Amino acid sequence: MVQKSISLLIIFFMATVAVAFAQEEDSAPKISISFADQGEENLETAAPAAEPSAAEQPAAQPTEEGKPRVQYTEEEGLFAIYGWFLVHRNKVDLLELTEKERLAFLSGVNTALAKREITGWEQHMPAVQKLMDDRWQPVYEQMQRDRKAATVDLFTELANKEEVKKTATGLYYQLVSEGTGKFPTPESVVHVEFVARLVDGTVFETSDGRGGPVPLVLATMVAGVREGLLLVREGGIIKLWLPASLGFGSEEQNGIPADSALLFDFEVHEVTEAPPQGGQ
Repeated sequence: MVQKSISLLIIFFMATVAVAFAQEEDSAPKISISFADQGEENLETAAPAAEPSAAEQPAAQPTEEGKPRVQYTEEEGLFAIYGWFLVHRNKVDLLELTEKERLAFLSGVNTALAKREITGWEQHMPAVQKLMDDRWQPVYEQMQRDRKAATVDLFTELANKEEVKKTATGLYYQLVSEGTGKFPTPESVVHVEFVARLVDGTVFETSDGRGGPVPLVLATMVAGVREGLLLVREGGIIKLWLPASLGFGSEEQNGIPADSALLFDFEVHEVTEAPPQGGQ
């Protein structure tokens, strides 16, 4: 039960093509690029695009820092949010790009949005891949350290909460409402509404938008979910906190980082029995 997050491939492609052409030092070699429908252009010396006329410019108002702020229509504002979401959701902001790298990144984005191509981009892809490997590695390592620290803090806090219980396997749970129906068995199908989160609050899967409760075959669930749902009756509500050992362990799974604790909120609507193997 894992919902894939927005693929990193799209944003990585935009980032890698653009950032590879950015150079921080003036003495560094420059890469000239040409587009399919334009002549050759050097990113460092290219003239800026012509400013729109006064009649074409959107209205602006000063910000608190005294800088003008572009006023967007409601729909344009939604595109701004979408752009922010792509970068933030895929954590590109953690790369801490320099000002020139940001400009290079945006030039690549604008090139793609204009349905143009950076001629010869294929020959630079090995260098792009190496650059991304080098830049992302320390980011991943810091994220892992932060995740482990947050996990330790979480389970320390849970251990001090009277309403939260711990099983012999290390599963933490809170029975918000026990329910009045029957308990499931290890072979049951449990029909639930749920939200699944990581320690940082990221929702990686949910039943929202699926048109009602989702059937979970307990025998196929990760150990912590299987154990936790056996503790609640039909009609009950339970919160689960799974250490990585009861979740996906030390391997990354469908975008969920390795060694991730998993947090679940479950509301059990119905318990049924799984059909016999072979459908008979």
